[in-house]
Amino acid sequence: MTREEYLSRLKDLLFPLTSDEQANALQYYSDYFDEADDDEKVMAELGNPEDLARTIVEKFANAPAKKDDPDSADFDDGPGRVNDVSDAVFRSFPASQVRSLSLDFGAAEVVMISGDCFAVETRGIAEDGLRCSLSSDGTLEISNLRRLNLNFLSHDRKKRAVPRILVSVPHSADLYKFTLRVGAGDFRTKDVSVRCQEGSVEVGAGALMMSELIGGRVNVRCGMGSLRLFGSVTGLSNIDCGMGSVVMALRGSKDSYSYDVKVGLGDFRFNDVKKSGVCQVLDNQKKENHFSVNCGMGSVSITVQ
Repeated sequence: MTREEYLSRLKDLLFPLTSDEQANALQYYSDYFDEADDDEKVMAELGNPEDLARTIVEKFANAPAKKDDPDSADFDDGPGRVNDVSDAVFRSFPASQVRSLSLDFGAAEVVMISGDCFAVETRGIAEDGLRCSLSSDGTLEISNLRRLNLNFLSHDRKKRAVPRILVSVPHSADLYKFTLRVGAGDFRTKDVSVRCQEGSVEVGAGALMMSELIGGRVNVRCGMGSLRLFGSVTGLSNIDCGMGSVVMALRGSKDSYSYDVKVGLGDFRFNDVKKSGVCQVLDNQKKENHFSVNCGMGSVSITVQ
């Protein structure tokens, strides 16, 4: 089967979706083929079009409702407003009341976008399974770890809806602290920039991708999953990687950064410098911007340019 035949078959199977949803899905997988530049490998990875189509339709069916949906929540009705639409939960908080953001997610697909205020929308998660609160010091905490219903993983279910969460962050948000933890789920950002004075980004066995993080003193932890971070960081940053993969592509001058690193059986790269196997590199002349790296059996790649 050629790429064209695969995508054509996939298009035919996506008939339950709207025309816009079909177009978005087909564009995504067409770009995926282009980026991989190995059609046979991609088709082996994605599986047959029938299985892929079922996955796509299920994801769109359980995606958070759009804000402009007349049946969805009104995000301007005050702090902490909650509305339920079928299995959906909506909550919002004015930007003026939020100084720090703490996100903690388990087995869920999470997308962060830009919005008019801080807000969270969910599908596939009961209202009592979502923790969302604003503390007196202005820290907004959002978590789905408590009372997480894992029945969606059961083979006995006819429809296995993956929990989905949509987090909105204002364009103008300037946070003091930003904390993000991802367990076995998937987290990604779309057209949003997060700025903070202090940051902590952690992934367990899942996948985490942030397209624009601007901060100082950003600490990174990765267990067995994958973590991709783009943007800029300053000050001292601690990076710990077990068996996973950490990729940081940052803006700046490489000459203004220093690093020390301990490597077990993994790989470490800083721009064009690569260290592999059991080794230790110490820098006694730490610069103002410094990476302190512990890499076990995984890989850490940092590019500053």
